[in-house]
Amino acid sequence: MKLTLSISKKECDLIHEQSLKLLKTMGITVFSNEAQEIFRKAGARVDGKQVFLDAPLVEESLKLVPSAFPVYSNSGRVVVGKGEICTLPAYGGTYVSRNEAIALGTRRDYVNFTKLNQQNQLIKMASPYTIEPFDIPPDLRSAYRMAMLLKFSDKPCLSIVGSQEESCACIAMVKRYRGIDHKPVVLGNVNVSAPMIMGHSTTEVITVHCLENQPLMIACGSGLSGLTAPPTPGGNFLLANAGIIAGIVFAQIQSPGLPIIYGLPLFGVDPFKAETLVGSPATALFTLAAKGMAEYYKIPFRAGGTFTDSKYLDYQSGFESGINLLSTLLAEVDCLMHSFGMEDALKTINYNKYILDEYAFLSLKDFVQGMEINDVTTMMDEILKVGSTGNYISSRNLKLIRKQYRPHGFGEGKTKAAVLKETDDEIIRRLDSYQFTAPTKEQIKIIRGYLPDEYID
Repeated sequence: MKLTLSISKKECDLIHEQSLKLLKTMGITVFSNEAQEIFRKAGARVDGKQVFLDAPLVEESLKLVPSAFPVYSNSGRVVVGKGEICTLPAYGGTYVSRNEAIALGTRRDYVNFTKLNQQNQLIKMASPYTIEPFDIPPDLRSAYRMAMLLKFSDKPCLSIVGSQEESCACIAMVKRYRGIDHKPVVLGNVNVSAPMIMGHSTTEVITVHCLENQPLMIACGSGLSGLTAPPTPGGNFLLANAGIIAGIVFAQIQSPGLPIIYGLPLFGVDPFKAETLVGSPATALFTLAAKGMAEYYKIPFRAGGTFTDSKYLDYQSGFESGINLLSTLLAEVDCLMHSFGMEDALKTINYNKYILDEYAFLSLKDFVQGMEINDVTTMMDEILKVGSTGNYISSRNLKLIRKQYRPHGFGEGKTKAAVLKETDDEIIRRLDSYQFTAPTKEQIKIIRGYLPDEYID
């Protein structure tokens, strides 16, 4: 028994055909002259800032994207697209919350979450964008993020994608620090803006990753229904799909066969306030729709997360995070960003919720896997042996029960104060038990080439 959901082949055909029509007739606005010229040389029609893509160019580009690919570090690799979820940490947090005290992120928080993610076996990759370290000067922040990630984690990682210069410096730093060349060592995450716009930084970062042969997640998830996207979820989904395809084409015409993840972080909307609602059921439906299109194109995809609009650990937080995480697991995403701890519409990462989201992830993962019903698991012989008035108390059965019914940390009901204490104690335990190989003299020298000593933690 296995649960799964997605959109139909007929619906995928419609989205694809209408995406092709949009790209050919409306096109996409591209601000960079260099990017316009790259499109033109590949056969696209360019009229000022507007780039128009014909179906053959689109179809050929989609065929070039591999169905799976690795990202390496000096401790191993992760493979995206082979059936196992590649879980990524929280991304883009501004605030941190701990025991209901909320504050701007700091370098200490950044290092804490880097350490927590390094220790967490459920997290497969590291990220330089977990939390904004506001006590680091803005001009040093990108270098700090990448350098401290490398110092405190050996997992394959996401890249810095703020600008062309920052992306180049990031990739060079990772290659030098980890001693790896000629292999994928980072995964970039770029966004095509709604309605259909490729900004300067987007095209620059895509080009850098193409030149360095580093894989990309290309997303178009900023559409807000009624403002920068049509008022219907279907229209928003169509527009996002067309934007993602345009980004894929731009990457493939520069580096044919470059690994790419189809990214769809689309959210619901408050129809009265014109605000994004990340915890909306519509967000969960967009995740399931992404599964259909990614399978249609035969490429890996990213969607979903522990999304909630709640600012605190409450009923709303648990419900919204649960329904979005459930849709993520039902969709069998290849990449899960925002895995644990996000709240307040992605503005905040919550230490306590980080632990609770782990429990939810494991519980829902068991739920989606379903239960085995066969000649062995029905235990017919055991039932006949015990009879109608016996019992099943035995050490063997106790082991089976503990294997089959895993509580994953929730257990019996607790007061809110008890939950906060339990989860905070677990955070403290993990940070206190963190152990990692100290960087070599050469690695410290590399970091010092990017950061003054006062900003090396």
